[in-house]
This record gives sequence, C-alpha cells and structure tokens, in this order.
Amino acid sequence: MIRASIIVPAYNAERFVATTVASALAQTEQRIEVLVVDDASTDGTAEAVYRAAAGDKRVHLLRLNINSGPAAARNFALSQAVGEWIALLDADDTFATHRIARLTQLGDACQADMVSDNLLLCPEAQELPPRPMLPASVSASPWRMSAAEFVAGNIGRRRQPRTSYGFMQPLFHREFLVRHRLRYKDQSRFGEDFLFYLDCLLAGASWWVTSEPMYRYAVRSGSLTEIQRAADLNRIRMIEQRLLQTDPSVAADARLADALRRHKTVIDRCYYYRAFTDAIKSGRRSAAMSLLFESPKSFAHILCEGAAQAPTIMRKAFRGGYRATASRRLTIPP
Repeated sequence: MIRASIIVPAYNAERFVATTVASALAQTEQRIEVLVVDDASTDGTAEAVYRAAAGDKRVHLLRLNINSGPAAARNFALSQAVGEWIALLDADDTFATHRIARLTQLGDACQADMVSDNLLLCPEAQELPPRPMLPASVSASPWRMSAAEFVAGNIGRRRQPRTSYGFMQPLFHREFLVRHRLRYKDQSRFGEDFLFYLDCLLAGASWWVTSEPMYRYAVRSGSLTEIQRAADLNRIRMIEQRLLQTDPSVAADARLADALRRHKTVIDRCYYYRAFTDAIKSGRRSAAMSLLFESPKSFAHILCEGAAQAPTIMRKAFRGGYRATASRRLTIPP
C-alpha cells in the first residue's frame, strides 16, 4: 500500500526542485510516491528531477506539453495518484522528515478528510530567520477547521500579508476526493488553492490542523501584487457571489455567509483596482471609465485600493521603477 502520493507541480524550477524531491524521499514514512509534473518548463527542470531521483522508482516525472498552470498540473497528477493520502509540495519548498508520518497519523486518529500543519516561512534573505505563519498561541492541540474559519482566515491584514489559511498545504484523503469528484479549477492561476479547499469544505470535509510547523515555505524575491490578472480575481468574486446567492449550505451558516461577504469585498476591491489600472496602462480609457461606475461600490473600491497601494508605488518610483520585493506569493489574500 502506498501511504501518500506527494504531488509537485514544477515550472522552470531547475534551481530548487532537486532539494524539494530530496526532502520528499527523506520522509520517515517511506511508503510514498513522488509525482513531479513538469509544466512545459523551458529550463533543465526534468534533468534536475532525474538527478535527484537517482534511480529511485518512487519518483515519477509527468510532463505537460503546454504550460497550463499549477491547478491543471495538480489535476493531472491527481488522475495518476494511487496513495491513500494526497500531499501537496511546491517545487521550491521542502518537508520536515517526519511530516507525512505525523500528518497521516493525525488524519487517521481524527478520521479526517484533510489534515494540515503550520508553515515555516523561510525568507530568501539569510539575515531574516524563519518564522511560523501561525503563532503557537493559535492552539496548543489540533483543532477542526470550519468553512467559516477558513474563509475568515484568508481575509488577512495588510501588516500580516502572509498569515492566510489559503497558503496551507493540506494532505487529502484520496477516497474523499474521488467520492466527491473534487478537482482544482483548471483555469485558475491565482487563488486556486483557496477555491479547492473551499470546495472540499463545502462538500463536508473534516479538516484538522496542528500548529506544528513541518512545511518549509520558501519566501523568494520575484512576485508582486501587480502581476495578478483581473480575470483571476474576477473568477473568485463570481464564484463567491454564486455561493452567497444559491448554495444552501452557505445560506444555513450565518458565520460562513458573513466571512464570504467580507472576503468578497476584499477581492472586489483588488479586482476593480487591477482591472482599472490595466485599462489605463493599455490606453482603454472608455473601459476604465466604465469600471469606475460599473457598480455602486466600484469607484470606492478603486479609490480605496489605490490609496492602499500608494506607498508601494511611491517606493518603486523613488527606486527608479519596479523591482522585485521580498515576496514570492501574493500580499493580498487569495
């Protein structure tokens, strides 16, 4: 029996993926398979995976001919996985050696459908020490995550942009995913984890969390908030609007409905600002004007987010343009 299938989507990850694969193979729970999905990389990602595997037959390299994004890559791996549990591992992150053993034991003990740990945020800058995403004070013992708590945990604060439950990397009981036919939304390249986890919870998943940090989450220079596409943000807000209007489980849970409304307000604000600035930059002035008055709150959303972004824009201007900040993933909640 394969205890866990570890899924690693990888795109141009030649610099990191060998260390990532090595951390998967070093698990104290050895009954694993490692499914690395090369998402049409243009560098030596595939060769790095072969070198890291060093002939270990537990490593399987799956290749996509067209770059399709992390959601599609994970879905492809899910269609091939045979493990009792499904574990997610990004191509530049690593596991503590006991992570799979500890989480599968916790999952069995709690009869969980999902089980996750804390993240250890590891900045690329060596002078900054790693720190847990969630403080130890959150809970001394494992707790069950509700859908309302999960959504509320993604609203976040600007002063704590990396404290977001959507960044967690749960293990999933594969039988639960198969029974409910749950898959990532292929077209999503931002917020795909948030949407997938929410789908699982709305399907009735029992999600247990321990505050022990066993997932090393690399915080690298590169990504900026501005690169997120308006289409991705719009997809999230439309899904949340549909849930609020038509999903009986949301209507029956006042806390969940309130959390979704508050989360959607944040996404609305980011969407309108992103769509408006994209229209301005591309010279589509009529589209920009339409966005200002598209809804009763769109003008306020654009103004509010513009004011929030102003300090960042000014810093970039004084530095002479856009530069990568110490941020691999979003500074807005997914």
